[in-house]
Amino acid sequence: MKETGEQKKRIPRLLLAGTHSGVGKTTITCALLRAFARQGRRLAAFKCGPDYIDPMFHREVLGIDSGNLDSFFQDREQLRENMIRHAVGADLAVIEGVMGYYDGIGFASEASTAQVAEWTETPVILIVDCKGRAVSALAELYGFVHFRPEGKRIRGVLLNRFPERLYPEAAKQIKEMGLIPVGYLPEQKEFGLQSRHLGLVTPQEIAGFQEQVDRLAERLEKTVDLSLAEQIAMNAETIASFSENADRHIAADASVPKVRIAIARDAAFCFYYRENIEVLESLGAQVVYFSPLTDTKLPACDALILPGGYPELYAGALEKNESIRADICNKIKGGLPTIAECGGFLYLHKTLTDQTGNTYAGAGALQAECSYQGFQRQFGYITLKAEKDQLLAQAGDELRAHEFHYFVSELETDALCAEKPDHSRNWKAAVATDTFYAGFPHISFAGSPKAAERFVKAAQKYKKENKE
Repeated sequence: MKETGEQKKRIPRLLLAGTHSGVGKTTITCALLRAFARQGRRLAAFKCGPDYIDPMFHREVLGIDSGNLDSFFQDREQLRENMIRHAVGADLAVIEGVMGYYDGIGFASEASTAQVAEWTETPVILIVDCKGRAVSALAELYGFVHFRPEGKRIRGVLLNRFPERLYPEAAKQIKEMGLIPVGYLPEQKEFGLQSRHLGLVTPQEIAGFQEQVDRLAERLEKTVDLSLAEQIAMNAETIASFSENADRHIAADASVPKVRIAIARDAAFCFYYRENIEVLESLGAQVVYFSPLTDTKLPACDALILPGGYPELYAGALEKNESIRADICNKIKGGLPTIAECGGFLYLHKTLTDQTGNTYAGAGALQAECSYQGFQRQFGYITLKAEKDQLLAQAGDELRAHEFHYFVSELETDALCAEKPDHSRNWKAAVATDTFYAGFPHISFAGSPKAAERFVKAAQKYKKENKE
């Protein structure tokens, strides 16, 4: 029976935030998740912000899905419902923060970890990096708690890279601040997550990753009081749910048969939002996966999504798979509705030149070249305004997106105008037709459900036309 009206949900939950990027949030989150899993806890995991890679680590550790809680892509009610939908029934939900606790768009709290903590009414354990200091770290902690009203959400503290001999006194002073010292971790020189230009390397690339997480969880169990961390989560207040409004997506035409949307998913194309797939499925689409690395042709489908990832790292293998490159190119030219974002956009070029200067053939649907530049071309949240009617939007429509890349394309992109949230910069982005969207921006269907509706309707039209 469909729930209506306000429902109070009891969801034990905590948010692991950091004082800054690089404080060890992902490493500690993975170790904590593994430690709780070893105790038999049923877990749910989330990542603040638009990051693709950290949820991969959660999935690898837990063996279950992980999603994003993004307060730029979703409003307060949508974000809360997203968390509730995936956390109800779990013994514990763990949310990993992004950047520093207060860092968001500009100097406001918009799209920050602090905002997610407020919107979801989640207690926070703040991870403080103590390398090269001790007492000064406590001064920083005091500042975080009292800087802004959102500091009241900070209930517990975990000191990272902190010496054992100093912890008893540090714990005493943390208690005097009215906070709960949940523990510490000494410096872990043998365990570190390697980074590359789009963030961390993926967990599948780390040799012995599961064994490393096991060892770190064992170490964490000795110096972190898991019962205190769980107590903080258990003390989270009940959260109001309005489930009838949880997914404000526009329903697909029920009179048209379900469409199949093929999504590339392998080591080269691995950046996708769980929430995007859920929106498509809520509109009546069936999602099927395939690999441009190993499959010889597209599966039977009525639309195609080529997501972001690392095609430049697998450009040689992608080039060798000539049959699927030709199939994708021909299907796109034949009108198959297609979204190609960032890495998928690169793959569709005639050629791709990687960071070593080697050039490889792409799928060729775009008769242009793209190449690595060695520095960030664009970074962060953007709003896209449609310059003309196209696959995902009508002229004047606005879409929520995120852009982060080190490559450039020689294509003249003019389908949409990208603008930073603070209106400080704007530029032309993407190429598009009635059946095609390709560009560096990653579009959030959670933040732009009408774009998903247009895409599904284009797939329905394609299915109908190709049956007749």
